[in-house]
Amino acid sequence: MQIERVVVEDLSPVRKRVEIEVDAREVQGELDRAYASVGRDARVRGFRQGRVPRAVIERMFGEQIRREVLARLVEHSFQHAIEERQLDVVGSPEIDADGLTPGESLKYSATVDVRPVITVGDTGGLEIARPAHAVADAEVDQVLEAMRESAAQLRPIEDRTTVAEGDVVTMNVTSRIDDGEPQRREGVLVEAGSGTFPLALDRQIVGQQRGAHLTLEVPYPADFGNAVVAGKTVRFEVEILTLKAKELPPLDDDFAKDHGRATSLADLRAKVRADLESEAAQRADAAVRDALLEQLIARHPFDVPPSLVDRRCEALLAAFDVRIPKGPEGEQLLDRLRADVRPRAEREVRADLLLDAIAAAHGVTIDDTGLDAEIDTLAQHQQQAPERIRAFYERPEARSALRSRLRRERALALVLGEAKVVAQGNAQ
Repeated sequence: MQIERVVVEDLSPVRKRVEIEVDAREVQGELDRAYASVGRDARVRGFRQGRVPRAVIERMFGEQIRREVLARLVEHSFQHAIEERQLDVVGSPEIDADGLTPGESLKYSATVDVRPVITVGDTGGLEIARPAHAVADAEVDQVLEAMRESAAQLRPIEDRTTVAEGDVVTMNVTSRIDDGEPQRREGVLVEAGSGTFPLALDRQIVGQQRGAHLTLEVPYPADFGNAVVAGKTVRFEVEILTLKAKELPPLDDDFAKDHGRATSLADLRAKVRADLESEAAQRADAAVRDALLEQLIARHPFDVPPSLVDRRCEALLAAFDVRIPKGPEGEQLLDRLRADVRPRAEREVRADLLLDAIAAAHGVTIDDTGLDAEIDTLAQHQQQAPERIRAFYERPEARSALRSRLRRERALALVLGEAKVVAQGNAQ
């Protein structure tokens, strides 16, 4: 492809404007080829196929042909330009191009984000405090109590109709946010007075009668965790259907054998403690990695491409699976959610870029053998249909993403191996 001119303007360390001019002969040649191709296949009344005059082709299909040729020329010339200038582009370019004019060159601009140039400095001499992860007896007791709760039996209450604290109440609940559509749920089980239902709604049914119909309006604070209801008033229509008493099984050896896959209560306690210690150790490991990343980031300031942050924001929002209402209100909610997750998204992108640079500096690579071994491990951990995992990682983009993740993990492990990790409270 004949490109007359490529000019790169630095808008920031990670954002460039590329001015590109494609030779007029290249433009005309591409147009001629496009018209000839359409002319061979076009079926126009009054003309034999392949014999339609170009003027007729231009009149009937010219706009579409010029649009397609423009897109093709921009795609090819842009790729040629970034390869020539060795620009490591991330994200999609923002193209500003006018239409094609036969006999004239094509001039357009592309604004792009590029991967930052990160000079990896000293990654040694880091000291990380590892959080203590001792498991208290109370934590073991809490898990055992939760196991008892999950094995509880519900007995209908026949000798009274008034809801008492601790009763398990079956209710039909219809909720409406402001003037929105009502959402109805039937047969909802709520433990009265437990504080587990939104804003203590379960406490408000204590003292009510079986068969009662209640209307409760609950204002949610602006900083409430669920953005869908934050700052809004929710109207609840509640119908109390049945009352039941919760009977917990005794915590003894029989319970351990039946519900804990253990030979005795002492054995069950030991297994619960071991599980809690394993989980605490994993949290401590994660805290060490996070603290290490924070120190590495502090030592390596650089600009982050906005398009990568935008993409990560959308991925985080998709993972939240929040139902967004349609219309202006939904757009406003989406904007607030994007603003809320943006700091996290930027930190994650910054960490990924830095780990990529550290991996490159240390020559860290993941070969196909290591990649396939990780896929086998993931498939083995998938209890149902492990073949789906293997099929998923047959896709090139999935393999590439997994390779990048493993490379970053290995780079972080390399730095961690050179760091000093001390028990929390013993750091100097």
